[in-house]
Amino acid sequence: MVSLNKFLDCVGRSSWYTFENESNPTYITYDDNSKHDEYEEHIDEEEEYIDKRVKIKSSSKSVYVKDKVIGMYGTVKRISSNSIGVEIDGKYNSSSGYGLYWFKKDELEIIENESEDYVMEGFKNVAIVNLVEDYNKKDYAFALYDEDFKTLIEINKDNPLPHFVIVNAREKNNRVIGTVKEVIPVENYNKTKITAEVVGVVNMNNYIARENEKVRLAELAKKKDAIEKELEAEINKRKSVEYYEEMAKKYSDNPKLAELVAELKNLGA
Repeated sequence: MVSLNKFLDCVGRSSWYTFENESNPTYITYDDNSKHDEYEEHIDEEEEYIDKRVKIKSSSKSVYVKDKVIGMYGTVKRISSNSIGVEIDGKYNSSSGYGLYWFKKDELEIIENESEDYVMEGFKNVAIVNLVEDYNKKDYAFALYDEDFKTLIEINKDNPLPHFVIVNAREKNNRVIGTVKEVIPVENYNKTKITAEVVGVVNMNNYIARENEKVRLAELAKKKDAIEKELEAEINKRKSVEYYEEMAKKYSDNPKLAELVAELKNLGA
């Protein structure tokens, strides 16, 4: 058993890919005859996987299964010994310093080309969306078909951002809530292929109307309270014995008022 530093000194630090494995200790076993073969193997894996799109086929980690990452897609960002770090679309692993999920080679399927089966067609606009549950708040591009584009404009013409939509992120039959950051004509979008779409526009108009009504009623109550306080202050300026006598006569059913007025007059008020 040797330390990571000693091993890196043997194979050459300048060319060795960052050795980062969050699931295993930073010690490895090697013998002098095999260390360069191991180095070449890691370099091959780096070239094969780094920045590649992958699909999660399986995982030996029960916490990943509970997190429902099986079947999802992502991009390989780091390679560490026998583990491959994947940035899963719209997900963040808070247990990892890099936010990555770590898999064995046989648990991943490289997507060589997000093939024509996945590529969307026949749309004129691209919606740039931030997924609500995405820790990184990355921008994702989705096909925005004419019907949904018109609905998006119609129901949000009087409402401020954000505008909510439902997208089939991560896999075709999945449904995820996102907020529209911007809409770009397809001819002005020249980045990644569009492999998913906006499947619905969230109509929050009734909710927004209720919230606006709550604000209106609260403001109304506030103004009413202010006016009543001002009236009370003005009335208090004009209170005199004559005023109290008039009130006592007006509310003669309350003899206590007459008694208090008489007592006040006896005190020389």
